[in-house]
Amino acid sequence: MVAPPQEAFLRIAHDVILRLGTILDLPRLIAAIVQETRGLTNCERVEVLLVNEEEGILSLSRSEGVSLYAEYPAVTAWKAGNLYTATTGEHFILAKTDAFVGLPLHSESKFIGVLLLENPGSLQPVPAETQALLNAIAPGLAILLRNARQHSETVKSLDTRMFELSIFNQIDRELSDTIDLPQVFDMTLDWAMRYTNANAGSLSLYNQNDDELKFVVDLGYESTPEDMAMLRSVSSGGIAHRVALSAFAELVPDVMTDKDYLELSNSIRSHMSVPVTREDRVIAVISIESRQINAFTEGHINFVEKLAARAGVAIDNARLFTETVREREKLSHILAEVADGVIVVSEDERIILINQAAIAAFRLSPEPDYEGRFLSEVVDDHDFVEVLRATTSLKNKALVEIVLPNGNTYYVDFSPRPDIGWIIVMNDITPLRKTDQLKRDLVATVSHDLKQPLSVMNGYLDLIQMSQKLDTRGEGYVRMIVRSIHNMRQLIDDLLDLAKIDAGVEINMQPVPIASLITDCLEGTKRLADAKAMRVEVDVAPDLPYVSGDPNRLLQVFNNLVSNAIKYTPPEGTIHISAESLKNAVRIKVKDSGVGISPEDQARIFDRFYRVRRPENESIEGTGLGLTIVQKLVEAHHGQIGLESFLGEGSTFYVTLPRHEDN
Repeated sequence: MVAPPQEAFLRIAHDVILRLGTILDLPRLIAAIVQETRGLTNCERVEVLLVNEEEGILSLSRSEGVSLYAEYPAVTAWKAGNLYTATTGEHFILAKTDAFVGLPLHSESKFIGVLLLENPGSLQPVPAETQALLNAIAPGLAILLRNARQHSETVKSLDTRMFELSIFNQIDRELSDTIDLPQVFDMTLDWAMRYTNANAGSLSLYNQNDDELKFVVDLGYESTPEDMAMLRSVSSGGIAHRVALSAFAELVPDVMTDKDYLELSNSIRSHMSVPVTREDRVIAVISIESRQINAFTEGHINFVEKLAARAGVAIDNARLFTETVREREKLSHILAEVADGVIVVSEDERIILINQAAIAAFRLSPEPDYEGRFLSEVVDDHDFVEVLRATTSLKNKALVEIVLPNGNTYYVDFSPRPDIGWIIVMNDITPLRKTDQLKRDLVATVSHDLKQPLSVMNGYLDLIQMSQKLDTRGEGYVRMIVRSIHNMRQLIDDLLDLAKIDAGVEINMQPVPIASLITDCLEGTKRLADAKAMRVEVDVAPDLPYVSGDPNRLLQVFNNLVSNAIKYTPPEGTIHISAESLKNAVRIKVKDSGVGISPEDQARIFDRFYRVRRPENESIEGTGLGLTIVQKLVEAHHGQIGLESFLGEGSTFYVTLPRHEDN
């Protein structure tokens, strides 16, 4: 071959690089380089050797390769960027080599690979002009190989990423489709083993408070059930427990070198454990194992860590759901045994919960599931539904007496609860009402007759004081009798007043200013408050809308409420009176800092003659009719009364009255 000038070499190299420059697939590029080189050099055998930096070798795709760190003259020369010519057999690369030329390929001072040429059976290397031509082509080939390798690695990485994304997409779908905790455990471990080609694996829950690790699922072990049961009983120790404590994944290439390894199978050689975390705490550990040494890679750890992040959410959600179901079942069993009817409805009046007592009260079938249905569709009682709607529109607690379809009388407590809706508790007071009716009939019969002897007694006491000179003790006795007569007269007046209200008291409706009403009330109760050195705070705007009502009867309502607040609040306490305008009503609150009312007393606080019996209240006088009269008068004004109270924290009474229509 006649040696062409250098310009011709460069032109040939330029043409070769142009022809090969569009090939980005590495195997195709290598094949094309081999073909082009054969055509240019007439060599019978051409090979491309590439550097694998991760494994530290220089190799053909079909051979194991030569160590880059071996002391072979050829490798040393190539790494230095020098062409190497061999005229004697060197068997470290090709199966049979008599003479060859190895052209190093460098790009940006980086050793990429070698272009190897030989003529089997010949002891002569390729001619010098051929070597010169190869030197001209080498830089371009190195760039092409580097680009093709980067492209192949990028494509491979993208393929791996897309494959991983498709797997995680499927994992997300499967995990989101179940809230069954055992199924979440099985699914998580199955995916971890499938991706890593593991032979066995386990998933353990970790209790950080007790530092205990509990096996919940395992797959692929050959141990007997007795052996596995024994190993599961171990609450600490092992690689998994170490990972639970550190919260960092661990890869153990050879379990025989790890002193903490707990042997679940004598055929296991490598191990990997990954923590499952939730809100910076370890809740579980995924452990996978293989019969091969060094079977797991960093890529496997990355995958299982991403899987663990998803599993953490799924496990936490499933566990919360399981606990919620368990608590709901417990609550359901409790409510089923409660004699009071209980209904929980959402803000839009859909049933969240209804117990058997409420179902019986409304004469509903016990079979259907009423959850999620509108209360008005389920309960065929117009009055009850209207009371609920009136109460919910005012957004305050209410206590109402209602006769339900079963003919019984119920004391119904409507209580608002944020983020839930309304809790309705129905207490059957039919026996009490029957007894109350007997009391009412008796009172109606004897009340008028009781006033006459009281008047006579009072008159004779006046005569005694006028006609007799009494000593100090005698005057004390007379005062006690006078006070008792006064209390008896007050009781009779309350009974007669209550009888009038029950019979349908006439309410003289007119516009009433709340601010003036509260002012009149405080003037009447000032003496009581001053006697106990109490602070009375008023937060009532003078421009509040007028309410519709009878001024005298409303004054009676608030006199009772404020007097009660003063009586049941220790000296130097506080009474706070406030009012606010609602959509179609005005709500007045009377709040005290007194002893409070227990839940069982609250259920009967508006009953006739009922008084809270506590040691701190024994000295407080009263008839037990005041709040009954208040409730009756508020209802006669088409209003509502409610109560919120906690022992030791005082009580708040709410009175909601309709606004006057001209407001």
